[in-house]
Amino acid sequence: MKKFLVLTVILGFSTAGYAAGNMDKITNLNEFSYFTHTYYLHPQPELIENAIKFVDSSDVASNPNAKAPLLMSFSCLFSNYGASEREKWQEQIKSTGEPAKSILTQSINQSPLELLAATATSPAKNDMNWSCFFATGDFSYLNSIIEGLQHLDNREDMNLYLTAATAKWSLSSNAKRHVKVTTAMEAMKGGDVKAMQPVADEILNKDPQVIRAEMLAVLKEQKEKGVWK
Repeated sequence: MKKFLVLTVILGFSTAGYAAGNMDKITNLNEFSYFTHTYYLHPQPELIENAIKFVDSSDVASNPNAKAPLLMSFSCLFSNYGASEREKWQEQIKSTGEPAKSILTQSINQSPLELLAATATSPAKNDMNWSCFFATGDFSYLNSIIEGLQHLDNREDMNLYLTAATAKWSLSSNAKRHVKVTTAMEAMKGGDVKAMQPVADEILNKDPQVIRAEMLAVLKEQKEKGVWK
């Protein structure tokens, strides 16, 4: 189950109580999640130093499921800015403790494309693409997630199926929060690839928790058949 539980890092936050651009500090996980999940909508580079401090002082970096999203969130945040800003953040990272230091050091030394190229197709790679989409709003990361939907009917390779199923679940959830995701799904629903039209319709109209339950049902069925372990 750990292969897709990492998506709780992306989906498990609330925007309640926040208005665009009104954050002046990051003191808890909900504020940190809001900051990283909405950055492209209202960038606040002045809070990146605060975000680094939060990761260093909290236990979020100790969660193995959070490593890939953290790597990509910071790599994409850092890549938005020039050498002077990056040098300042590098100096700050040197004084952080482990495990935050290793994650942040890798994120500032490797580009998003390098990190993605070194990661195999998987639910974790979906999370990495989401992290960069939230940091930049770049459709290329969203398109990489959408491409994984082609494996929804795969019942032989569990990893490919989970990549597709978690893509569907996360697209459904994030379409409720992000206009760009909704727009992409509406375009797919009316697009030329007929096989993807009903998938897009479900993503737009079905409850994300129903989609998640369907994914779990497929996993259970295939395991009972002895196809997946």
